[in-house]
Amino acid sequence: MQHLTLEQFRSTNEAGGVLSVTLKAEGAGFEMQIETLRGLAKLVKSRDKNEMRRFLDPRKALLLLRDLGIREAHIDSKKWRPEDNEFERKPRPDRAEAMKAAHEALSHTDWLREKLTMSASDTRPRVSHEQVMSEAQAIIDRKRQAHAEKTTA
Repeated sequence: MQHLTLEQFRSTNEAGGVLSVTLKAEGAGFEMQIETLRGLAKLVKSRDKNEMRRFLDPRKALLLLRDLGIREAHIDSKKWRPEDNEFERKPRPDRAEAMKAAHEALSHTDWLREKLTMSASDTRPRVSHEQVMSEAQAIIDRKRQAHAEKTTA
């Protein structure tokens, strides 16, 4: 039996090489069995050609087929055991971290956007950079002088 990645499946279908598709249940998920002009094939994950692409929700498999232009599929549910679903899901701490980072980035973007909006709508007169730096240096000089007077007294 051949193994096809999603891109190979797409290319085979566009070339007219797909004869039929069956969603074959195995445990709580479904695997895609593809009948091509060269024989049977299964859809696999791109990164590991030996790991079958599994769909816990058959609707997602049907959406994929629809996106590929395949309008007809067979469903073999003889070995379907939806109660095994909790054993099928693998924890994805990497995705959790990525989602957390994305959420933090979004909240930072919102905060920055709010600050920029407030700044743009500020009607107070503008202060030059030189004036701000001069005032800051005066504060530093006063603090140094006060510190020097404390240590000498």
